Amino acid sequence: MFDIRQLEERAQLAERGLMDALFMADFYIYRAGFSMEPLTVLSALATMTRHIGLIASVSTTYNEPYDLARLFASLNHISNGRAGWNMVTTAVDKVSQNYSKKEHLEHDTRYARAHEVVQIVTRLWAGTHSNRIDMLDHQGDWFTVKGDINMPPSPQGQPVRMQAGSSQAGRDFGARWAEIIFTAQPILAVAQDFYSDIHQRMATLGRAPHETNILPGLMPIVCHTRSEAEDILAARAGPDEGNASRMRQMVGIDLTTLPQDEPIPLELLPPKGSTNGMRGRSDLYLDLIRKHRLTPRQVLGQGAHLAYAGTPMDMADLISEWFTGKGCDGFTLMWPSLEANILFVDEVIPILQKRGLYRTAYTGATLREHFNLKAFT
Repeated sequence: MFDIRQLEERAQLAERGLMDALFMADFYIYRAGFSMEPLTVLSALATMTRHIGLIASVSTTYNEPYDLARLFASLNHISNGRAGWNMVTTAVDKVSQNYSKKEHLEHDTRYARAHEVVQIVTRLWAGTHSNRIDMLDHQGDWFTVKGDINMPPSPQGQPVRMQAGSSQAGRDFGARWAEIIFTAQPILAVAQDFYSDIHQRMATLGRAPHETNILPGLMPIVCHTRSEAEDILAARAGPDEGNASRMRQMVGIDLTTLPQDEPIPLELLPPKGSTNGMRGRSDLYLDLIRKHRLTPRQVLGQGAHLAYAGTPMDMADLISEWFTGKGCDGFTLMWPSLEANILFVDEVIPILQKRGLYRTAYTGATLREHFNLKAFT
């Protein structure tokens, strides 16, 4: 049963840990487990918190830009300037069946639409801060929008823009529009290549590195002893049906039918760029399998995100290494349990603070201020 008080407890714990934001994904199709609509949930959490940012995933493929502009502007007001939008194009083909569509848009076509959506939304937001009389009057390949929106200026100006695609089209989109990039990078060397590539793409568009924050996913399994943490990680490594199904979409084969502790036969793998879904994530898996000759058990257990088990000092060392090694600007934490959350807040964060790598207090009121991003006025 869904209980908003459980989310309130986690949100307040994250705020006690001086974290930048809460990030809620969304799913436009039935799947195991609850999937509440994130803008509604985050609007409720905005009244239960004071500082932490509130970021919601909402699709550019299955929403109109005028509605998106109004929805996020509303959350921005309700939260006093703590709203963020994770701009997703929706990877799962079957979602189209829930929106009266005959088929899902092709991968790169989804990004072409997304560029126009974000252009319209940001211009609508900008209009709330201007004294112009002329309406937006946008006419493009996908949309005709007269504008403007009936919203007053919000505390942080525009909501913060987040993005999570790692394909070539996704990287180009992120380099142009994203102020936060959420990415799956389980190995530091791969993360460093991604970090450098995004900054190079941004430079060609006239954007500086400080205009975005690259935050790979990290599942921190923290215990007082390393062996205890490693046992928990090993116990989580067993494949489940949900993960097996996602892997079938990613790598094109059913890994549960193969010998679990032998390297995956390379001849079974499809070519890179062949999926219409999460192409960047799929290509990442295919590269890792080919380069490191991974077994089905390793792929099903690890997933694409970095999962690390250790003591508070181990975890602080890992985060320090990635940050100082230009593999990231921070992490998107994927907490395995409330107990691990508490230990991270109480014991890992103080170590990072002593090293000068983590804030000791909130110094701003808006999500833009948390990330040292330019304020839109």
